[in-house]
Amino acid sequence: MTAPTVSPSPAATTPQPISATDAAPASRQVRADIQAMRALAVLLVVGYHFWPKRLTGGYVGVDVFFVISGFLITTHLLQHQPRTLRDLGVFWGRRIRRLLPAALLVLAASLLATWLIAPATLWHDTATQAVASAFYVQNWSLAAEAVDYMAADNVPTAVQHYWSLSVEEQFYLVWPVMILLAGAFVRRRGGRVLPGVACVIVAVTVASFACSALLTSTNDAAYFLSWTRFWELGVGGIAALVVLGLPGSGSGGSGRTLRALLTWVGLAGILYAAFVFDDATVFPGTAALLPVTATALVILAAAGPGFGSPHRLLSLGPVQWIGDISYSVYLWHWPFVVLVPYALGHPAAWPVKIAAVAVVVALAWATKVLVEDRLRGSRPLGVPLRRSFVFALGGALVIAALGGGLEWRTQEASRGPSAAVGDPCFGAQVLVDPACGAVHGDELFTTPAFAAKDASPAGEDGCMVSGSYVDREVCTYGVRSGQVLDIALVGNSHADMWLPALADLAEKNGWRISTYLIENCYTVDRRIDFEDKRTRNCFEWNRWAIAEARDGDYDLIITGNRSLQPLLNVPEPKMEQAVTDAYERVLRSWSEAGRPVLVVQDAPRSGYEGDPTDPECAALHEDDLAACDAPLAERAVTVEQADAARRLDDERVEVFDPTPYVCPQDVCRVVVGGVIVHYDLHHLSGTFVRSLALQLEDAIDRVVEG
Repeated sequence: MTAPTVSPSPAATTPQPISATDAAPASRQVRADIQAMRALAVLLVVGYHFWPKRLTGGYVGVDVFFVISGFLITTHLLQHQPRTLRDLGVFWGRRIRRLLPAALLVLAASLLATWLIAPATLWHDTATQAVASAFYVQNWSLAAEAVDYMAADNVPTAVQHYWSLSVEEQFYLVWPVMILLAGAFVRRRGGRVLPGVACVIVAVTVASFACSALLTSTNDAAYFLSWTRFWELGVGGIAALVVLGLPGSGSGGSGRTLRALLTWVGLAGILYAAFVFDDATVFPGTAALLPVTATALVILAAAGPGFGSPHRLLSLGPVQWIGDISYSVYLWHWPFVVLVPYALGHPAAWPVKIAAVAVVVALAWATKVLVEDRLRGSRPLGVPLRRSFVFALGGALVIAALGGGLEWRTQEASRGPSAAVGDPCFGAQVLVDPACGAVHGDELFTTPAFAAKDASPAGEDGCMVSGSYVDREVCTYGVRSGQVLDIALVGNSHADMWLPALADLAEKNGWRISTYLIENCYTVDRRIDFEDKRTRNCFEWNRWAIAEARDGDYDLIITGNRSLQPLLNVPEPKMEQAVTDAYERVLRSWSEAGRPVLVVQDAPRSGYEGDPTDPECAALHEDDLAACDAPLAERAVTVEQADAARRLDDERVEVFDPTPYVCPQDVCRVVVGGVIVHYDLHHLSGTFVRSLALQLEDAIDRVVEG
């Protein structure tokens, strides 16, 4: 976040535009209202992250930061328009000096703390994201994960919050170049520079907003993408254009009253969004218009002292002080949110959270005084300009080296199974032989770090349809010709999770597996309500896949699904029955076409959002794995497809139920036979599925033989 040095704001009736440069900090005036907005923004973000159920929309604090940054940077660039590459270098050098030292310090500290405190399951993602953060592409890294369904349940890392800094740095890279090129173009044609640049700023802002509005409802990655966020900084840029174009306006009595009123309205808009928005709000998109325009309103109003004005409140010493350290508070707070529960071994209570916030504030103040202020000067780091860029690259490489070291430790901790899948007492087989002893097994054959990535190969192979559901992807596993058995695997990721065992069986027995796999969209003949174009695309994809399995020359259809998304236009009280009926019609159509069908009932999940995954819990409680176990009654499972199969009472339709192996004696285990059962909150690990290959093979033989 852009956070220039604070000096006391004069009690001026007409606030003046400020410079965003970092030179001569002692003599520069800083608007009290903008500094107060920084304080509000960081308090909203910190409050949301520590108490998400209390301040459900506090994430809009990031949007407030974006608008402020866009305003300050555009103001500076318009007042000191870059004309040469050296001008750009000076600007970027100041950004490096202003932002990188503290950012690199917190990145390094977060990597070290993650290694010391967090389980090995978190090391790989932390190392990857830290390197992405050091090179300011963290938002793109998270966008890639957002569209990867199998990564959607990834546990957040201690550096995940750097995504917003990446957006800002990308803005700082693009914006001055855009203004330089626009200015040069207008000058060459003899036009007025400011109106020409203004047209470009407005056009880019409108285009980015249109992109955000279009993508937000259909693409989870839109939350992190640069082109869906730049419009928020662009609105700040438009505010800068207005302020520079209307200097000193509204300085009379009625003008002061209007400014005060607009400031109150803007503050109310931000607070309304912070307390009313929640995780269900489709964001950013059009919803972000509220906090963004509200912030711009406060900036444009620039309320000074006067009756009814919030100026006195915004100018309070503590408010200005929080605004002054807001950048460092933002950097430090998130590692505490992520790592404190690991240090405690349980979620943090209110007193602990308050203590953590106090430590964050203390660290932020120390970072501001000892790092930010000391490394800010008229010449970058007190040496020639090129050294700033050497520092930036060197700092990023140091973080990359630290991340590489953590990744190396991850590889050490991510060894594969220490016993063969076919060994007696391995995984689910521990439940078959009474001589095997304890259900958990005598040792962990799969490490937590390995188990956290122990997923089906379909995603990496490009065989899982995702996004808008427009692809028609069919992959084959096993033998390519002369197969003994030709099998169609149809369903969403809860069919896909059985692929590791099926692929092994196909290689062993000479089978061929053809996959019809799609994320989230379950195999029914009705429209599923995704509230966007996926509703139609999922329906069309299902119609195609159901027909392919029915009309293809398959000896067996294996299907599995988790059905959480509601059907379109079905009231909630009738939803479960409607889903079961829809499954039944599909199963009947396959059976009537002469296709044997094996329904793999969905396995009980390992937890819910906010709970530790099985690998995470196993890492935290390796000496007491029973602490991670839970009664079956507390672990939801969707059984509509299996219920439909049983209701058909058709000898060509069988059900394979993994529940007795996942939750023996109605206790759901984190580890069975030394193998971690799930790799996330609701997908079975590839190794555990492989340990069930014999039972799955028996079920296949029964249904094929009739």
